[in-house]
Amino acid sequence: MSADEIPEKYRLADFFSHIDMGFLNRRLAVSALGPIRDDFLKRQTPGNDHMTVLANDHLLVMMLIDVCTAIKVPPLAEVLTLGKPKHLFMSTERLEPCPEIYEANRVKHAVHFDIDYGKPVNIVYHTSHLVSDTGRMSLADGYHKGYRQAIIGLLHDKGDSFEIEPIVIGAPWLDHPRNKGGTAVMWYGYDYGEILPEDIAEFAQMKEIVIANVDEWMLVMENVPEEHVKKSISSLLKEPAKKDWGGEENDHFSANVTVAEKRCTAAFLLKGPTRFREMTPAMCGKNGDQIYRLTKTGADISVVQHAHLIGPAVRETLRSMVVTPGRPRKFCAMDGQATYRLLKAYGLLPAPVGGAKA
Repeated sequence: MSADEIPEKYRLADFFSHIDMGFLNRRLAVSALGPIRDDFLKRQTPGNDHMTVLANDHLLVMMLIDVCTAIKVPPLAEVLTLGKPKHLFMSTERLEPCPEIYEANRVKHAVHFDIDYGKPVNIVYHTSHLVSDTGRMSLADGYHKGYRQAIIGLLHDKGDSFEIEPIVIGAPWLDHPRNKGGTAVMWYGYDYGEILPEDIAEFAQMKEIVIANVDEWMLVMENVPEEHVKKSISSLLKEPAKKDWGGEENDHFSANVTVAEKRCTAAFLLKGPTRFREMTPAMCGKNGDQIYRLTKTGADISVVQHAHLIGPAVRETLRSMVVTPGRPRKFCAMDGQATYRLLKAYGLLPAPVGGAKA
């Protein structure tokens, strides 16, 4: 499901993203609660019937998400770059299919990445910790069937590979008492986290621009320098454009972006037409490190802009670094067509001068 298929009121809402667990290692989860372990033991409901166990499991996972959020547990993509022998992570990932999950006592399958981290990344677990048939099915089918998995786990560096010891695995889930909207929001959990460029109030006039055909925007954006886009975005945010320097985390950072009538921070990665083709992670620095540095700013919204199209691998890489359980941050992909609409809406298209590329 694309972002424009999610109703605006849900797309822009500040939801708590729960985990509808398909796998839960209760012993590890209780241990990971740390100082609030005793609080969970007091709050859980006595009983062994299915509904009581389910309610206690949801309480345990919710409290674990809160702990991980409070201590700023990083996503898997960040942990893979830290060089630590073992590290806790919390993020939403794509897993390769694991059909043997129906028969085997212990399984291993790969995490699917669009970036090469130098060695395989596998998730390994005992199937005795599976707690739902739906979770078993989604793990068997993998990301090929559209499933994303919210995971809290420990990453172990095994030398020739990385191995994940999961604590919780499950569907990103928005149907939670902390969220307004009830069951109406439950189907958007897999795709929640992406907003559209026009959702930013300072860019809202671009909604009125209708493009006649592909040539209208491509023939223009092929010749719009990156610096012009930067100055245009800065002017719309009523801010000075930032000067470029080596090692920068972003091309522009703003604390004056408005989304859903709320002021937010936003970090921008801008790519001009020097390489006028669909953006891939390889165009974002070595191993996509520019996307990583962009998301490390901690901005409420991470925006990637490009003069051409933005490929699905970039979107998924951005999502994996931003959209986590808890209260995830948002991301936005502003491709060449959207950039053209933005510039045209505000009269910021440069006069045609014949061809110099950024």
